Amino acid sequence: MPVKKRASLGRSTSAARRMAATRAAEDSEDTRIRLDGQRARQAASRAAESPEQRQGRREEDRARHAATRGAEDPIQRRTRSEDQRRRQAASRAAQWTFMEGEAFRYDPANNYDTHPQLYIGQMSDVCPYCNALKWHAETRGMCCSGGKVKLPELQPPPEPLKSLIGPTSFEALRTVNGQICATFREACQLHGLLEDDQQWDATMSEAAAAQSPARLRNLLALILVVCGPSNPKQLWESYKESLTEDILRNARRQNPGMNLDYTPDMFNQALIIIENKVLEMGGKELEKLELPTPQRNSGDRLNSAMLR
Repeated sequence: MPVKKRASLGRSTSAARRMAATRAAEDSEDTRIRLDGQRARQAASRAAESPEQRQGRREEDRARHAATRGAEDPIQRRTRSEDQRRRQAASRAAQWTFMEGEAFRYDPANNYDTHPQLYIGQMSDVCPYCNALKWHAETRGMCCSGGKVKLPELQPPPEPLKSLIGPTSFEALRTVNGQICATFREACQLHGLLEDDQQWDATMSEAAAAQSPARLRNLLALILVVCGPSNPKQLWESYKESLTEDILRNARRQNPGMNLDYTPDMFNQALIIIENKVLEMGGKELEKLELPTPQRNSGDRLNSAMLR
């Protein structure tokens, strides 16, 4: 009996080595064409099978797989299972078969409407209880539990919030009663959206009656840095004479024969002292706190102004 020659399909044959070299030299397009051809040939071959041939092929496949898995050691079995899970996850992600429950993991970066396997549809149904729009065949009771939940009607927004809904530009936001404000803070103050400075005004008034101007300046600097009053300039204008009282007193003491009163240069000197304290506490200049910027080179003008 002649010896039946085995087909040259083993991994160690020259034909297998040539095939491996050929596939290694393929680019992505060649690989795609080859795989498409293999799938077409396999589909044609299986379509030509009889039921008996198909059953025999499947039994051979099952026996071969069982023998292969029976020969695996634990490490090979674990590696095969991990590879299978990765391929399955990649396949499901590519086909979007994981869409069940995706609404609870909604990602706004995904464009769900463009996927061919997903149909969103229109919200054409109306709930008979709360008039909410619903999708066709949507689960009942998702909006108001079949009329058991009563939601209050939306009330119109209160003033002045309602008047802020309409502006279409930044200049319109700064316009109050036809007047264009210089800053957004001023506009908010006119709308009544910011707290007033009554507590800081009362604090300064009480301190002005009992404390020295130096301590009053310390208090104002502390309020400016820590408390953030809504209208610092108004505080300064209200108490600038009390804040400058010791400067006027020193000028009168140095010039006893002259009838001196408060001058802009005296107020400037007080602003310099306040700004020094604010810089020491918070590292900010008075200009950033919406207060007048003191002139630092006016020391000589102060004496000349007091002598006039």
